[in-house]
Amino acid sequence: MIRKVVILSTGDELMTGRVVDTNSADIADKFYSLGLEVVAILKVGDTKDRLLWALQHGLELGDLVIGTGGLGPTADDLTSEVAAEYFGRPLKMDEEVAAALKRRFESRGLPWTLNNLKQALFPEGAEIIPNPMGTAPGFRVETADKKYLLWLSGVPREMEVMMQDTVLPWIAQASGGGEEVSACAFKIHGLTESRLDDILKPVLLPPEARLSFRAHYPDLTLRLTIWGGKEREKNFSELTARIREFIGPYIYGEGEVTLEEIVGKLLQEKGWTLALAESCTGGYVGHRITRVPGSSAYFKNSIVSYSNESKIQFLGVKRATLEQHGAVSRETALEMAEGVLRQADADIGLSITGIAGPSGGSAEKPVGTVWMGIARRGQSDARHFRFQGDRERVILGASQAALNFLRTALL
Repeated sequence: MIRKVVILSTGDELMTGRVVDTNSADIADKFYSLGLEVVAILKVGDTKDRLLWALQHGLELGDLVIGTGGLGPTADDLTSEVAAEYFGRPLKMDEEVAAALKRRFESRGLPWTLNNLKQALFPEGAEIIPNPMGTAPGFRVETADKKYLLWLSGVPREMEVMMQDTVLPWIAQASGGGEEVSACAFKIHGLTESRLDDILKPVLLPPEARLSFRAHYPDLTLRLTIWGGKEREKNFSELTARIREFIGPYIYGEGEVTLEEIVGKLLQEKGWTLALAESCTGGYVGHRITRVPGSSAYFKNSIVSYSNESKIQFLGVKRATLEQHGAVSRETALEMAEGVLRQADADIGLSITGIAGPSGGSAEKPVGTVWMGIARRGQSDARHFRFQGDRERVILGASQAALNFLRTALL
């Protein structure tokens, strides 16, 4: 059964820092969702000795080594050649891949050169992984001790399609006859990773169970994975119930779901419409709301009232309120929320006003100070938040807190 995975990325451009390796992060996230353990991520340049070293250590550590890059037609694309040498197999031309390559070039009116045939050479006995988005197919090799090397294109959009169309279905099938897995991901807001770990210390895990934490600001995910046979489902149900006892109020969703999706679902269930008034977040909350398909059913509008004058003109905030309490205050947040509710004729209004930095703070209101308001017909409330970090981090944190504030109000 495939349980431990090593991710291998190749390319001199990755070693200079000029190109960010997004492939490894994307693959690791997908495998994490399947309950697989990524035990190592290796990155090496385009040299034979380093690639051979990476293959050796990767296959020692994992049941599966999945690599990206180095499948092109140029001299520094060494993946197939090195894999063939490592397994002691000759390189063999796949005639179907070669013919498809030629047709692809002809149909697009591109010049054909013989070095393109390099993309049709694979270690003998390898299974071909189609690449519908590009010219470089991938391949899969099974070792003598039932481990696997799997290689994909290094172009992110090509890699993603190859993963979705071929790799993930194959992994599900390859794992089907082995040990069964139960897994659940809890999406959490309002706890730090260290605090979450501390709260869950009383939860005793059997040897076949594992809790893993994934902090990807502003998100925090707790994943429970259990391997086993007959007792697996019973233990899984008991542990998930136990976890909910400890951190239930902090869980906003389960599975691969975003906070904006949860908010959208709640709005649809209530038949309510939403309007936003954003200052320091500059429309980012509205962006998150509207990237959910179907959001037009419940989202009315967003007013980005960055200046004091725009708060007065578009939201009806009183000049006296701004002069007495300031733009970043409970009073202003409430008037912003009430104003956008009134202006949009919505069922609920949310406002955000704060100091994102790096300048604009004071001793009383330091950078990261944010006030948020929520208004409904005849009812309004406001909350104060403090966020740490640079401008981008404050905006991200404020958007997450605003959506969670809205979620709790809808509940």
